[in-house]
Amino acid sequence: MPAKTFSTKLPIWLILYFIIWVVAPFLLSASYPLDVPEGIYWGREWQWGYYKHPPLSSWVLYSFYHVFGHIGPYLLSQCTIALSLWLAYLIGLQLMNRQRAFIGAQFLLAIFYYTWPSLEFNHNIAQMPIWLGLVYIFYKAIKYDRWQQWLAFGLLAGVGMLIKYTVVVLLASILIYSLLTHYRSKWLSFKPWLAIFIAIAVFSPNLYWLVQHDWISLTYASARSAEDASRNGHFAALGYLATQLLNHLPILIILLFTQTRLSYKQHSQTMRQNDWFFLLWMGLFPTIMLVVVALVFAVGLRDMWGMPMWGLSGLIIAAMIPEQVLTPHKYNLLVRGISVWAITVTLLMIIYISFGARIRHKPSRMDWPQAALAKQADEQWQSLSSCQLDSVTGSDWPILLVASYSKFAPSVMISGNADYSPWMSKHRLHQNGTMVLWLKGEQPNIPWINHLAEDKKLMHFQGEWSIRWNKMPKRESLKVVWQAYVPNHCLKKSRPY
Repeated sequence: MPAKTFSTKLPIWLILYFIIWVVAPFLLSASYPLDVPEGIYWGREWQWGYYKHPPLSSWVLYSFYHVFGHIGPYLLSQCTIALSLWLAYLIGLQLMNRQRAFIGAQFLLAIFYYTWPSLEFNHNIAQMPIWLGLVYIFYKAIKYDRWQQWLAFGLLAGVGMLIKYTVVVLLASILIYSLLTHYRSKWLSFKPWLAIFIAIAVFSPNLYWLVQHDWISLTYASARSAEDASRNGHFAALGYLATQLLNHLPILIILLFTQTRLSYKQHSQTMRQNDWFFLLWMGLFPTIMLVVVALVFAVGLRDMWGMPMWGLSGLIIAAMIPEQVLTPHKYNLLVRGISVWAITVTLLMIIYISFGARIRHKPSRMDWPQAALAKQADEQWQSLSSCQLDSVTGSDWPILLVASYSKFAPSVMISGNADYSPWMSKHRLHQNGTMVLWLKGEQPNIPWINHLAEDKKLMHFQGEWSIRWNKMPKRESLKVVWQAYVPNHCLKKSRPY
């Protein structure tokens, strides 16, 4: 392909795509998707760990939320996807020509994980650029063997472990690759050992936190895995693998409609044999290893654990397009095919957020009346107290919605195990009071609340709200029971009874 047919600048449609995916869910949704409020309230507490995950993803999410407001989580998520595409392109430049690198990076938008799930910034989304960054820096480290590259690799490995522990799957794959290839000689130098030391140093605060909290995050992950294994046993891994393949279906459709054939032998004409093995190993081995381990030991796998593992899929496919096939015309067809898919999934996203609740006759997590619920909580508290609302507790989803939209930015005490909210304490609750919310008909298990009723320095109020579903006006209003424990020194002189 002549070089003049290619530009390294992102096409306008791609820029517009990311703008729409930031703005549309912000304007059209009634509430945040599932993991976003949770990440916000975790990040607000600035802990070195949380009962589900390590801390860095939540810190970044809360920072974007704090700086950019309610649009921040959507902005962060699409920045993460855009960064992943850029890193895939940089990796491609190391392995193949610019044309293939560019089309390989754009192919990521035809992997389902990089579209619909990106509405919901979470630890899986946060891992995507980390995996690609680790592959990119590792390749440069073993190829050029410079100190700064090994230092950067160690730093990013530690950062990755602070985002989600499943990064260890990629790190294990990298280690095995280095031992099976001629790059094993690198271990005779000090550089990779220094990288390991830096990674451990970066990760050590969370490791210390885990020890102090009885490895609570790993216990949680183990329980989630056991839950899947109990349902499907050894077949859980096969279901996981099938889901990963289905997430690549849009790419297959694009290849079929553009009549683009692939050839496994094509890589010999477009890249070095060692680079082809590197690309296949880093792109496929983490999943293969995970599935084999799960099959042998009947370990349950969550489908979304595979989200960061496919950042090299587009490059693998681009490398397999025969040289005589990838003409300027074919290149333009592939770009158009990716564009058509991006437009299609964008329209589906807009329709789903706007009308999904009415179509299904059931609200999704993005259809709850979050703003109205938070406003009701703020006004109720202000009618009783002259102090700020310090914390909320009760039914997990309603209180997360309130905490991430309330002007008071209250802390959250999760129901159930008190260890899940280590920033809360009996002393803090007795000193500052709290607001308890639960859906009518539920009976949440709330730590320490019974002790508050016995505290004579707190006044207890209770009532019920009826909040309209703005996305489903014909649906019966949301019934929320509330309790307020207000410190005596905060009581307003004139208040409703």
